[in-house]
Amino acid sequence: MAEGKTIRGHRLEPHANCAGAMLDHALLGGANLYSIDLRDASLTEANLAGAYLAEAHLAGTNLTGANLSGANLSGADLRGAKLVGADLTSANLRRANLSGARTGGANFAGARYCKTQMPDSRINDADC
Repeated sequence: MAEGKTIRGHRLEPHANCAGAMLDHALLGGANLYSIDLRDASLTEANLAGAYLAEAHLAGTNLTGANLSGANLSGADLRGAKLVGADLTSANLRRANLSGARTGGANFAGARYCKTQMPDSRINDADC
């Protein structure tokens, strides 16, 4: 896994604080971003395929059109995140928080599900 990548002045590594970062179109496939703080960041159209985002802080993050295929988002905080049109093929969302509080529930309109492990551990094959 790629680690310690710097994008637009933000050092992306496990536990880093990148809240509010503008990382649209970032190439972060396979990156180890364990417990990273990306609250209210913008990652539209970003490639996060196979990224390790377990326990990541993604509340309010814009992931519109992001490629999250094969990404591990187990235990991630996705409250109020925008995942409109995101590819969640084979993604792991087990124990992820998708509910509202701060900014409302996560928005998954038009997201692609195939072999996607949902927060309750069931598999969603809606788009296979």
